[in-house]
Amino acid sequence: MSQLNTLNRTRDNTFRVFKTDDGWRVSRGQSLYGDFLTRGDAVRAACFGARAANKRGAASLVVVAPEDHRIDPYEAHFDA
Repeated sequence: MSQLNTLNRTRDNTFRVFKTDDGWRVSRGQSLYGDFLTRGDAVRAACFGARAANKRGAASLVVVAPEDHRIDPYEAHFDA
């Protein structure tokens, strides 16, 4: 019997973008998603990850520090 894959339903798909001493970091849930030199690169990577999660049928959220404001992952963020 095959086991139902519940990964997309149980994984925390909250992508957080925040400043570090060396640049910008993106986390997914409690895990590191990536380190970036610029805020714009970090926001774009978080949005890419959120869109990929959405394609798999999972809900996702992108929040950006310092105020944890929500970002729409489907909008262009050229001024990020």
